[in-house]
Amino acid sequence: MTNSTSTSKPRVIVDPQTLSQRRTTRPRTQAQITDIRQTKEYKVAARRWLSTIVALPIFLYTSWVLYDRTYGNSKPKRLGRPSTEEKEKE
Repeated sequence: MTNSTSTSKPRVIVDPQTLSQRRTTRPRTQAQITDIRQTKEYKVAARRWLSTIVALPIFLYTSWVLYDRTYGNSKPKRLGRPSTEEKEKE
């Protein structure tokens, strides 16, 4: 037992009152703290990220549809039913 305690680090006891005093005496400078969201670099990065988030699903779906039309058996969708006149022409 004594061998294991002698090789381990000594236990440090901290008074809670001195710990709370240290926390309250830390100087706070509100003027130095700025909102990062107001910087130009953040706005540029946020715009790029938002564009990526919006464009990626559109790109993936469009690519899948075009791939399916090219190599699959899918045909382009039609908006309306063909009229009887178009059927007679064929």
